[in-house]
This record gives sequence, structure tokens and C-alpha cells, in this order.
Amino acid sequence: MTTPSGKVRSFIAIPAPGEWTLALEETVKRLDAKIGKDVRWVRPEGIHLTLKFMGDIQAETVERVLAVLPEVTARFSPFTLFTAGMGVFPNPRRPRVLWAGVGGDLETLSVLQAAVDEAVGRLGLPKEQRAFSPHLTLGRVRRDVPDGRLADIGRLVAGGELPGLPPWTADTVNLMRTELDPAGSRHYLVGSALIGGG
Repeated sequence: MTTPSGKVRSFIAIPAPGEWTLALEETVKRLDAKIGKDVRWVRPEGIHLTLKFMGDIQAETVERVLAVLPEVTARFSPFTLFTAGMGVFPNPRRPRVLWAGVGGDLETLSVLQAAVDEAVGRLGLPKEQRAFSPHLTLGRVRRDVPDGRLADIGRLVAGGELPGLPPWTADTVNLMRTELDPAGSRHYLVGSALIGGG
């Protein structure tokens, strides 16, 4: 579905495996009991590791991105990731984004992210200006939360524990589109590219 301007809200991401999604859903449920009224949670099926957020782009550009993505991912081999704590952006005093951390082969992940950004940049889209900070977004703090409450949320999440989960082999990169509705964002698969080709 396109926006009224005829553009498609799009991003490129590595999907979280089902086992991780279920465990993170339980983590969110525990947090929701304490801070739910102050946070818009990501739907469990929408949890992913973003490599490149492209925003609203033309539908034909989406097709061009989908065409070049396999050329990028074929240059890499599948690699291992694991959960690594919880945190917030930009800081615990004024949290806006609540996330689950990612560890493992972060060097390969960072090189893949840079290669994706470079390929998309060659199609005329802006290159990422911020340093890559891999994470799985769990929720976003609502704008009307008072400062004192923000600090409470920051302390709770930054000191939180994630369940022990087996390592995850990252072997797929997805091109996704997003639709916004009052209940939050819904993500839909446009196409996939295998890490390692094939």
C-alpha cells in the first residue's frame, strides 16, 4: 500500500527468529504490567534488526532496492547473533526507544549494514549519518510522559534481564514496507535475500 503521495514507507532488516520473538514477547508482557500505559509496544511479529530505514520512497525505487539486495547479501556468509541485555535511546534519564541488545559476530553485521547502505545510496537514497547501533526495538515511550516517570522507565529497562536464548544464525535480509494505523505500525514483507546467496 502506498501513501497519499504515492510513496512506500520502507526499511531493510534481518528478521528475528520465532524463538526470540516468543521470548521477547514475554519480556514485553512483564514490562507492560509496570509501564504499559506509558509505552507503545512493537507487535511481536514486527520485531526485527534494522539495517536501513529508507522512509517514504517511490514504489519503483522499492523495486530497484529489491533487485540489488541479493547482490549485496551474496557476498556474505550466515553469521551468529545472540541476545545481549536491554537498554534505551537516547539515555536512561529521557528514554524514547526501549530495546533488546544484540551480540555475536557484530563485525560481520556492521560490514553487511554498511554494504546495504552503500548499495541503497547508489540508487539515490540518503546514506545513514548516524553510527550503526544494532538492536531490536521493543517499544517507544509516549510523548506526554512526565520527566520523573521517564527516569523510572529508563532505570527499569536499562537494568532489565533478557531470557537466555540459543544463538541465532542470521541468514536472511528482508525488504519491508510499513503501514501506520492508530494501534501502531504494521510491517509487510516485500521480498527477501539470502545471506550467502542461493
